[in-house]
Amino acid sequence: MKKRSFFTPLRPGGILRWSTACILAGSLSSCDRGVRHVMTDQDAEMAETQTQIEKLDTEKSKLIQGEVSHNFHIPRVGYYHADQQDFFEHPYGFSQDGRYFINGEWKDESVPAMTTASRPTPEALKKVEAALEEEQKVAAKPSGQQSHGFGMGNALMMYWLLAGNRGMFSGGSGFQQASTQAGSWQRGVENQRGVVTRYASANPGYARMVEQSRASGAPVKAGQSVRGGFGSSTSRSSGRSSFGS
Repeated sequence: MKKRSFFTPLRPGGILRWSTACILAGSLSSCDRGVRHVMTDQDAEMAETQTQIEKLDTEKSKLIQGEVSHNFHIPRVGYYHADQQDFFEHPYGFSQDGRYFINGEWKDESVPAMTTASRPTPEALKKVEAALEEEQKVAAKPSGQQSHGFGMGNALMMYWLLAGNRGMFSGGSGFQQASTQAGSWQRGVENQRGVVTRYASANPGYARMVEQSRASGAPVKAGQSVRGGFGSSTSRSSGRSSFGS
């Protein structure tokens, strides 16, 4: 009996499909390049959570020492201008209508910052505490009224910064309440880290897009596509999942 070759041309209506033939031929890597994974809303939200966790990890050592990196952004507080030791609405060097936002003022020319990190002034720390108190109020609302995002991680960053500057301001009720919840926030962040790790492991296309995002500096957005990630689906549900408050 004549043996059939694995490389016999496949008919469009035949039993074997192209992906099956690739597996039989041991050519999985070449097939992998042909799979296109389209980012869903869930992918984009997961990528944002992953970015926030990495940001938290990177800044933690400075925050617990009471310092903030130049242009670091804390939600509800603003962008930190290290030379001015304060937070503002726009990042340092933000350009608009030919002018540049520098240390809280609009300038005609852009001036490089002199400081890479510094300790906020007592007035700036009051802004942080007010934001921390507001974050806790949002977290205390019924789940249906909470805003979604990285709330517990943001609160943890603010608490670390305030705790690292205890001698520079008098902590109010917001800070005192936060001191009893910091451990819970940390556990929540670690739970999110586990969710992201498992998601990336189960979705090679997502993991590939995150790698591409890091290389390009562009955030992951729904609708983007990437080749690779054999086994990932191009038609997964776009249902959203919630992280934090």
